[in-house]
Amino acid sequence: MHKDIIDSIRSERDRQLFDDTLGVVVGAKFKDAALAQIAFAHALPLDIVRAIANDILQSANGTNLDDDEFNAAIQQVKWVEENIVDEGLRLWKLQAIAKRYHRSYSQLQEAYIKALVNQKPVQPLSIKEFRKKNKGRMKWLIPGWIPASTTLLIHGDGGAGKTLFTYQIFEAIVSTGSWNGYPIEKGPALLVQTDEPGLVTSERMDIRNIADEAPLEILSEWSSAALPQLATYIEQQRPKLVVIDSLSTINKESLCSEKDTEYARPLLHLRDIAERFDTCVIVIHHSNAQGGVRGTTAIKNSVSEVWALRMDGPYRRVLAVEKTRLGKPPGKYVFAFDDSDFSYQLLGDQDADGEVEDTTNQEERIRLWLNEDDRVGIPWSAPEISEFLAITPNTTRRLLRELWATGRINRDRFNKNRYFSYYVGELRDFVQSNLPCDT
Repeated sequence: MHKDIIDSIRSERDRQLFDDTLGVVVGAKFKDAALAQIAFAHALPLDIVRAIANDILQSANGTNLDDDEFNAAIQQVKWVEENIVDEGLRLWKLQAIAKRYHRSYSQLQEAYIKALVNQKPVQPLSIKEFRKKNKGRMKWLIPGWIPASTTLLIHGDGGAGKTLFTYQIFEAIVSTGSWNGYPIEKGPALLVQTDEPGLVTSERMDIRNIADEAPLEILSEWSSAALPQLATYIEQQRPKLVVIDSLSTINKESLCSEKDTEYARPLLHLRDIAERFDTCVIVIHHSNAQGGVRGTTAIKNSVSEVWALRMDGPYRRVLAVEKTRLGKPPGKYVFAFDDSDFSYQLLGDQDADGEVEDTTNQEERIRLWLNEDDRVGIPWSAPEISEFLAITPNTTRRLLRELWATGRINRDRFNKNRYFSYYVGELRDFVQSNLPCDT
């Protein structure tokens, strides 16, 4: 009889424990605190009460308390990252979140980064939807060299002139509208200069004849931790060009070393910003002892274009295009450097012997051939031009691209042809009936 009474009491306690735990799982906002109270009231270890709660959740929807805590933590981190502007307050709050969930700050950050990747919905588009979304002509910062919406990393040894090289591009964007003979659409620009003293930057702007009224703004105190604010600025001001000098100095507050994959994280965010707001972002970095990009390979992988600027004597520089998606084709291009005004004059392609390849006569032959009366307004393919003028196919394609990039000839794709055709003047009537597709 006593055993029946004891079993009945134990069964009643189990039901009460189950009901109390169920109530927490279903309705409590602060589950950990509520479960701790239940454990205390029933004189049980907290682990046992949590195990009961996990069994209930698993049976109900296939989740558990860890899933709920993880999702709550990620949402809190996301809110802090997107809304707290003050860097110190942001760090304080993130450290508090990490402590709340019994994790270190680095563990919380690692979980957040992976959650951003894994939780992003997979929403592929049909080829028709994709074409509609990406319809339009290619936009350029410098025609044939730098696309309008891209991230470009320029690296080189100290003294090669990486910063000076970009200042000449600034001059073209905000003032002259021309870079080495290439026509450029002018517009506003932003220089994030954290690598050289302000007096040096000011003097170099004077040498480049950039006036006080030029649409150029300079940010001298900034770090990669303030990427949300930079994104807001770019969204509001829409600069055509943003130059960041340099990757090392904007990451000086990072806890990661240059060899860590995480070191390249700002470049991924900058790539998204460039694509979203139709802005070109150039980041300056250093070369390693072997001449490659210094640091983790993730740095090179995180940008769309990679250029290396190297010295070839005191008055000559060689620009090597090492990686490209839409910009200048891989190769080596020689510039003359004038130390009186810090300017770079494009001399041409570097051949296998290290000399400047002279294609001026061939380029002029193509231009004159297209400008003959019986050819004006008619599109010609590269193979046709190559055959007519007896110039090698590769050279013909390269020279046609240069003639188009400098605005001396036109190009389009016709009748859904995968290749470009080239012409000068207005298209003739019989050609206009076959409207060119978007490039």
